[in-house]
Amino acid sequence: MNPLLHHVDLITRSRNRLEIEAEVVTALHRLLGAERTELHKIFMPPGDVLVGLSCDISSADGEAISHADGFSWPEQTGSIENQPWLQLCFGNDMPRQETLADGSMRMVAMLRSEGHQPYGFLVVSRPQALNPEELDIVCGFAALLKNALAMLDYSETDSLTRLLNRKTFDEYLIRILANTPEQDDRHSTALYLPHRRQSRPEARDHWLGVMDIDKFKTINDRFGHLIGDEVLILMANLMRESFRVQDKLFRFGGEEFVALLRPAEFSQALRTFERFRQRVESFDFPQVGQVTISIGFSRIKLGDTPSVILDSADEALYWAKEHGRNQCHSYETLVAEGKLQPPTQAVSEVEFF
Repeated sequence: MNPLLHHVDLITRSRNRLEIEAEVVTALHRLLGAERTELHKIFMPPGDVLVGLSCDISSADGEAISHADGFSWPEQTGSIENQPWLQLCFGNDMPRQETLADGSMRMVAMLRSEGHQPYGFLVVSRPQALNPEELDIVCGFAALLKNALAMLDYSETDSLTRLLNRKTFDEYLIRILANTPEQDDRHSTALYLPHRRQSRPEARDHWLGVMDIDKFKTINDRFGHLIGDEVLILMANLMRESFRVQDKLFRFGGEEFVALLRPAEFSQALRTFERFRQRVESFDFPQVGQVTISIGFSRIKLGDTPSVILDSADEALYWAKEHGRNQCHSYETLVAEGKLQPPTQAVSEVEFF
């Protein structure tokens, strides 16, 4: 098969975001005879522009190395102002080439998402400048990456709220559980970046919160399903405003939402969920007025299964519903206070001889 078509086949075959990015980096590296090829991702929390090295390759026959896990920002992610050579290309849709101090050339091309939002930078370094045909190859693979990621976005998001969907939640949770370190492992940083947040081991915990709109059926019955859908859309917007950029937000269907929080201490996780509850309570929903939400959340621990984690958060949610609604409770706290009973260890009846 033609080498270019071979790489296109690999990219379009993949259904994993990190794999697609790695395949694009590998394709450009080999087709352009590069010495080094990199993908730097752009992150835009309120009031800032951050960049982090997500993937790179630096040998002729090597494999692309991913520095991201799909949940946290890559290690050493920082302000774009600290990397002026990337800042020069921010907002510029044309690839930029420059001669480095050692006489080699570096090409930087900015990437955009389907919504024309800044996504990242492709960087190709080699002894000689890229000719027009090679620059066309870069632009072509940039477009291919954008289209492939757009297809993933379409399959991973809820059509009404544009939050992530249940199928994607299962994948994220399994990925977190597969990389959750032992509690006494002080050296693991796979999912717990950047380092400035590693001062205390308890800050390494992920958290899962289940959120349910109170008396949503009454809203639908009284105002109709169109207004009900508007409430769901506005609720999703409030979630985006209330949670951090790296937290993953999902709609499970109906009036139920889920948030996966990146590593944080218990007090910070509680403040995050409580802030969202208060934000919803104080928001004036058009035609409906006040809407409230109940929240239950639980820590994601080593050895847990997805069903155990969801059941724990659900138990805390049900407790909040049964004790007045418009509340936020932690499963661990309710168990410690004796308000919920921890699960009992199942005893096998199988006899061993």
